[in-house]
Amino acid sequence: MEEQKPWSAVYRENYMLMDRIRNRVFGESGITSAQMGVMIVLDMSHKPRLTMKELEKWMCLAQSTVAGLVARLEQKGFVECGFDSDDKRIKWVKRTDSGVRLCEHTRREMHRLDEEFLKDLTEEERELFVSLLFKVRASLEMQDTRT
Repeated sequence: MEEQKPWSAVYRENYMLMDRIRNRVFGESGITSAQMGVMIVLDMSHKPRLTMKELEKWMCLAQSTVAGLVARLEQKGFVECGFDSDDKRIKWVKRTDSGVRLCEHTRREMHRLDEEFLKDLTEEERELFVSLLFKVRASLEMQDTRT
């Protein structure tokens, strides 16, 4: 009998498959799922703009990684950057009009993909699955604050 994989390995495999599918879908818009992550954070923040430091914190990514993602999005016209008028060390990022439209389109696509990913689950199974994901996240957040 084959040894059962740890749940974290199965979760990672699922994440990688979802990421590959999302990259294919987002690729139609000319961006990667990592770049879309920046757009989603900007959209979800409900602020007109975020500083690079805020983006790094929200995304749990290194400064150099976020800077590269933002630079590529800026080249594509989805975001614009500037510096704080009082402190030139503070760089901010905001969505352009085309970035806002991209987020609206992506929100619909992500909802469609989420439905597709969970299509074989009953409504009760979906509710339980999501509930369990939130419980695991809460446990992980507790662990994260301890380290």
